Amino acid sequence: MKARLLLCFGTAVLLQGCAGVMVAGAGTGVGAAVDRRPVSTQVSDQAIDMRALHRLGETKPLWDDSRLAVVTTNAKTLLIGQTPTEEYRRQAEEIVRGVPGVAEVYNEVRLGQPLSLAARSQDTWLTSKVKSTLLAEKNIDGTKIKVVTENSEVFLIGLVTQKEADIAVQLTRSISGVARVITVFEFIQAAP
Repeated sequence: MKARLLLCFGTAVLLQGCAGVMVAGAGTGVGAAVDRRPVSTQVSDQAIDMRALHRLGETKPLWDDSRLAVVTTNAKTLLIGQTPTEEYRRQAEEIVRGVPGVAEVYNEVRLGQPLSLAARSQDTWLTSKVKSTLLAEKNIDGTKIKVVTENSEVFLIGLVTQKEADIAVQLTRSISGVARVITVFEFIQAAP
């Protein structure tokens, strides 16, 4: 059991990365093989992420004063990060909403200064702990759930059954350091 948990933890650490790496590699290799979305949808979601980040990056001073990231699944885009004003928060959402192919935007940008390197490192560690726990759980397939952490808030994303969602949320809430669990799930029927 310890060996399995260590293997899962090691795998989660290796799979964890920043938004830029995720955007560059989300639709290829192992990720594409275990994802429940068709490859064409994965590619489309990846393109949405790249277009959204490009448009946000062109918007000065919003981009310079904020730390923003996007994660798209089935054309539903999660917008996260920090920005100093409510006006910037709304502007970021409008920009992402205007990207072709975006069906819905979940704006979870928080008001405040961009996170420090120490806070981002803590988030990476927390993501690894959550992913390891999900991968070690025998009652769900942890590879089907994307985990993103921002300022100790853990976002669980993916196409899952209700049972998988319930187990994933319960496990994530039990992990030390998790301040809040936010789900961006799309529910599917369990296989017979």
